[in-house]
Amino acid sequence: MKIKNELKNGWKDYWRDRVEKNEYYYGKYGGNADKIIKILGIQEKDRVLDIGCAIGAHLTDIKNKTEAECHGIDISPIPIKLCKDKRLKLKVADMENMGYEKEKFTKVFALGTCEHSPRSFNVFKELNRVMNKKGKAYITIPNKYSFFHITKNIKMLLGTWDLGYEKSFTKSEIKKILEKTGFELEKYWVEPHIQIANPFNLFDNILNKLNKKHFGFFIHILIKKR
Repeated sequence: MKIKNELKNGWKDYWRDRVEKNEYYYGKYGGNADKIIKILGIQEKDRVLDIGCAIGAHLTDIKNKTEAECHGIDISPIPIKLCKDKRLKLKVADMENMGYEKEKFTKVFALGTCEHSPRSFNVFKELNRVMNKKGKAYITIPNKYSFFHITKNIKMLLGTWDLGYEKSFTKSEIKKILEKTGFELEKYWVEPHIQIANPFNLFDNILNKLNKKHFGFFIHILIKKR
């Protein structure tokens, strides 16, 4: 299936449209980072990076609860300007070229971000470069074994998908990328939709209950450098 305009950055449009219309956008009402803190074991000594940080809501919660040094990047300048937490170190950058020095971060997370580039190897290669040798990263990416993957690709083909390019993965595909970019898969799991917005979400969640290893909305991985 060939998708038109695969490199179009739909997230810049996302931020412009929602902010201008005063609609909901990521982080508008804050964020709870307890899950991220637990999975990564974030402590005060850590240097944390959020790839696709939006307005920094998760980072603010991490800062409040751990006092770790918090950095974030986003492709759009709009959410960076909306951030009011001056303790955070946010900047506009591309995840394929983040502009940080080598091995800077001990803990990294990217929630629903890495899938927005067709150059997955470049994304994970850059992630490996900025991660400390003893660091860990928590990543979430769309699961190819889901109804969401099918409906999303139909919308992309028709030009009605409003978030630009987005791909989905299988476990074998993500393992191949990790192996070729110098990572070790420490933990892998699949989670269902948190909110049921349509019948397809419901079907995904039913399949997840039947087989949690393969079916479901998002793949979650915890990785470290080899």
